[in-house]
Amino acid sequence: MTTAEPTPATLPTTNWCATATIASPERSYAVADAAQAAELFAARPDSRVQLLGSRFSHPALLEGTDGMAVHLRTRGPKVLRLDASTVTVTGDCTLTELWEHVRDWGLTLPVCPPVITEQTVAGAIATGTHAQGLGEGLLADAVTAVAYVDAAGQEHEVTADQEEFGAFLLHLGCLGLVTRLTLAVRPNTRYHCVKYTTSGTDLQQDFALWNARSAHVKAWWWVDEDRAHVWEVNPAAGPQPPHDHLAVAHTDLNPILAATQARLGDDTGDHNNDAAPQRTVGRFYDYSDVEGDLVEIFRNGIPAPQVNMEVGVPLDRFTAAAADLRATVGASPFRLHYPVILRPTGPSQAWLSSAYGRAVVWFGFVVYQRPDGSVADGSVELLGDIQRTLATHGGLPHWGKYFDEARFDLAALPRLADFRAVRARLDPGRRFLSARVAQVLHV
Repeated sequence: MTTAEPTPATLPTTNWCATATIASPERSYAVADAAQAAELFAARPDSRVQLLGSRFSHPALLEGTDGMAVHLRTRGPKVLRLDASTVTVTGDCTLTELWEHVRDWGLTLPVCPPVITEQTVAGAIATGTHAQGLGEGLLADAVTAVAYVDAAGQEHEVTADQEEFGAFLLHLGCLGLVTRLTLAVRPNTRYHCVKYTTSGTDLQQDFALWNARSAHVKAWWWVDEDRAHVWEVNPAAGPQPPHDHLAVAHTDLNPILAATQARLGDDTGDHNNDAAPQRTVGRFYDYSDVEGDLVEIFRNGIPAPQVNMEVGVPLDRFTAAAADLRATVGASPFRLHYPVILRPTGPSQAWLSSAYGRAVVWFGFVVYQRPDGSVADGSVELLGDIQRTLATHGGLPHWGKYFDEARFDLAALPRLADFRAVRARLDPGRRFLSARVAQVLHV
């Protein structure tokens, strides 16, 4: 295969769940390395370049039908080097491959894994993938070096000691084709996960306490029902938090889960509780504490077609933001298909992240789609109202998920102008700049 020839029989042209077309088969290309990328870019100098990985991001970010869609498909091993402190991988290595390889050697990354790890490392870094824990930022904050091919076909490497490094830790695919990344590793550790259910009121009051006493906290909040399911995760060899005495009266989620699954079935037309959306809710029937490494505890996502939205709110605004969110959700005729997901993270070095230089709580929302990709009436309107509410508390969006940029003050990002300047210098011809990213960044 030459880089000048498309490979429509093998390259996907839709998002991961085939609910949106994002590329043309006759303009889809695979490149194995920097040399092939340079050849392709030179052969089509006037074509815009849309970089695609596992295609889990919101389709608006992936839209590439106006140019050529380029997939990095390296040959040979995707984990290139591993030592006691770092691991180097190809851009198309998946998070699954990365974590499984380092765990085989008794190592792990210094961050929690996300719930789904089928995405490529390059794609996860490009869009701001994160997990939870105030002692960590984004997944990208584990990165120490990035190699990329620019629009002229030249390969470069940027490292953590360079001023522009923060631009590459969340770059939306508009700086170049990432071919290789180096990430920090550390010895793997076993953790204990304490699970309990409490009231939404207790959640608002005690969320800071839980995060002060535990290394990793994740919560799911049924706003209308005033219930929250909480995981507190700490090293297994250390002290464990007590089951909060306030949780004793609020342990029965089962009727709420059954009602949520029924409502979900009504909205999607599928009442099969073995279907992926219903299974995501059904997991909460199991309240058992668990022990394992962070991958075993947190990598438990079930991919299902959905509109996924997430907003990072400053941690010190959590209580007020949660109170206003409760009012916004309560005023809507649409009922959410899934509890609000709460994942706090510490400050990040990524210039475009809501977590840049500050601890945040990521408020996550899910609306499951019907087989044709449509959603229930009122759902998108509620998501818009939620964005407006959280934006008043300094919230900013997760770039790889659904958001309406008009709801947010993106100019509040301290390094936005710096990112624009780096992008303009590295890609003056705007080859990697999609219409969506140009609109959001106002460039």
